[in-house]
Amino acid sequence: MNFKMPKIFKDAYRTELRKYRDALRQKQMHEAWRYLERAHIIGQYHPVSHSGSHFRMLIFAVRTINAKEFLGQLIRLAGGGFASMMNRIPVGNTGGANVPIFSPMPIPEDLRDLLSDADTESKGLSGLRSRPKCGGDPGHASGE
Repeated sequence: MNFKMPKIFKDAYRTELRKYRDALRQKQMHEAWRYLERAHIIGQYHPVSHSGSHFRMLIFAVRTINAKEFLGQLIRLAGGGFASMMNRIPVGNTGGANVPIFSPMPIPEDLRDLLSDADTESKGLSGLRSRPKCGGDPGHASGE
């Protein structure tokens, strides 16, 4: 189970959230949403950050008066944290209501090193590999 978020994930997650807030302040809504999606890709491996991403997406839906996104985020909030605890998430999924809830997606190139222990070979729900690949950092592979 992935309870503790490693520092390297926390730092990357917080960076995306800071960029989200900056874009929001500048009323760059498209960019703000993109940073939320990136925060979700990083945070979905850990319950608190995963739920936090969906909560922020829910608030964003309210701000932009997007009923479809609002409803989609309510559904995702209900199960996202639990899925993270069980290491069963759709790797690379951006988290918005505009993508299938259980569909894995390609990890953006600039996040591939950080998420190098993500199980990208799975066709369904997966997560971080239980053992790091050769040369991987065991401190972030298992969520310890």
